[in-house]
Amino acid sequence: MPMMIARYLTAQGDGWGRLIGLPPTQATDLVEIVPLQTACSTTGALIEALTAHPPPAENAAVRIPAGQLISPVTRDAQMVCQGLNYGEHASQSLVHVRKRNLFFMKASSSLSGAYADIELPEGVQLLDYEVEIGLVIRTDIVRPTRVNEENIGDYVAGVVLCNDISARDVMFGATFLQWFEGKSFRTFCPAGPVLALLEPQEVAATLANLEISLWLNGELRQSALSTQMIFKPAETLTHLSRVMDLKRGDLLLTGTPGGVIAQPNPQVLQVLVGMLMDDQHRQGALCDAFLPLAKFLQPGDVLATRLRDVRLGQDLGSQRTKVVAARAVTDVTDEEFAR
Repeated sequence: MPMMIARYLTAQGDGWGRLIGLPPTQATDLVEIVPLQTACSTTGALIEALTAHPPPAENAAVRIPAGQLISPVTRDAQMVCQGLNYGEHASQSLVHVRKRNLFFMKASSSLSGAYADIELPEGVQLLDYEVEIGLVIRTDIVRPTRVNEENIGDYVAGVVLCNDISARDVMFGATFLQWFEGKSFRTFCPAGPVLALLEPQEVAATLANLEISLWLNGELRQSALSTQMIFKPAETLTHLSRVMDLKRGDLLLTGTPGGVIAQPNPQVLQVLVGMLMDDQHRQGALCDAFLPLAKFLQPGDVLATRLRDVRLGQDLGSQRTKVVAARAVTDVTDEEFAR
């Protein structure tokens, strides 16, 4: 059974704890947490400490509202993401045959709590959701490594529910359609409420039996099983190990299923292809093509997501987040910036 690790706000800053009972579903739920007596400041350090010394069971529990929970993945983590990794999502994006894994990065400053607001940046018109399974790395990977179903527990420590919020107009309006900026605004990755920390021997079976779901204003929009991934975690980690270093506590987002708001049609595709070199006008044309097709996220919209182990019949986390208008950006002079 996974150990549910939570990170929460305290009077002294933030602390770590082990959740007792089921994960919460909304900010007002009361949760019982056994504090972990540790000075670890990062998720990676905590995983290392818990591997060496499992937490004692006799510590007294505290009861807090779930709204005090913050992302169990700390912002020192690299965030590597897979794109179009479910067949339905790839098909809805007009990419019918996937032969190569698609990777991109997301700024770790986008991490936020499971019940924190999602801020709609000023000027963004095509705000979208993407429920995802996040894998947290157990040990440093610094050389090409063959990961398979037998040893994946040596490299994956646990799973965490994530929502890869995306500004599609920024993603596809940026020069040569680079995605990083459109994925990386602050609050664009609600994570948690818990990190389901697994024993190495549990990892393969757990990763093969996960279900993710997302509701927008009470309407089910996304649902899929982890078995529907095109490129599975072991193959993906093997591929990444040939390219880059991963450290303990880093986060791999494994892709989203079909049902996102932005589903291109031939007109959208014509804009992307025909205006590839026209950075000045492509973003506006893209909005003109997308907006008649669907209603993108607006202030007041509520997203609910869930991660579940179907083999055990156990919830591993639920989120409830609200879209709000971002605070206005004020101009900063060079003199003020220097201070």
